[in-house]
Amino acid sequence: MLKHIVDVLPRLRSKHVWTLKTLLSLMRRYQYVPIDILATRLRMKSSVVRKILQYLIDLGLVTTKGKDYEGYGLTWWGLDVLALRKLSSFIVLQNISHRIDVGKEADIYVCYGADGYPYIIKAYRLGRTSFKKVRSVRPTYRAETGGWFAMSIKAAKREFEILTTLWKSGVAVPKPLIWAYHMIVMNYVSGRELHKIQLRNPLKVFRNIVEEIIRAYTIARIVHGDLSEYNILVDENTEEIWIIDWPQWLPADHPEAKEYFRKDLEQIIRFFYRKYRISQDMLWRIIEEVNKSFSSQN
Repeated sequence: MLKHIVDVLPRLRSKHVWTLKTLLSLMRRYQYVPIDILATRLRMKSSVVRKILQYLIDLGLVTTKGKDYEGYGLTWWGLDVLALRKLSSFIVLQNISHRIDVGKEADIYVCYGADGYPYIIKAYRLGRTSFKKVRSVRPTYRAETGGWFAMSIKAAKREFEILTTLWKSGVAVPKPLIWAYHMIVMNYVSGRELHKIQLRNPLKVFRNIVEEIIRAYTIARIVHGDLSEYNILVDENTEEIWIIDWPQWLPADHPEAKEYFRKDLEQIIRFFYRKYRISQDMLWRIIEEVNKSFSSQN
């Protein structure tokens, strides 16, 4: 939990942070970094490095393996420390309130800055059992040197970059603020997942969703690639919508982009048909109307 990491941060000195950073760098080559390799990189005696490592182990930031050789590796908490320290240069986090979602790929937290303003932290944690089958069917995930940490960092960077493009193109996404290692900080949006609420005006909301999907495709030249009722947020009062979870995005010129674009639309059609009993013909007509509107504008 990130609450624990916030409490740990004041207990770390520069030598501890430098050791964590060096471990992460060397884990591109080793699952567990040999003590002699780490000591050489840190330019310290092995005995001194062992004392630093033991302190970090006691905090849960480092793990060790001693069966075949003496080696050390970062834990997820260790990576969390590096990310939160980097984020602190942009936002002074006073409180990480609670975890609001645990997904296949990431944990989502609500946090508050020194000014009391709420933010969202998305922390990628690829490698969980629930994710391993997902990777095999998604074209955007590939094995990386450095294992799950490297893949999580790459996924966070990739989603941050595309959220920035989408935001600048006027697509309804939470505003991305900063990326650090495997974490993204975004503006807080007061929405609930589409499947959790009862819409007062489902046809209007459906049209709004379609407009955002087509805006992303025609203006930002991006396809979501994994859209469903689970990654569309709706404000219960205003019924304003936001589309979230873009790590599987595809560029519009990708060979599979049109297929995934259609799948996104079909998935939303199925949801509105099942829950609100709106005919699929009517929903397709709305899509055609929106598509023509965007075509005439461009």
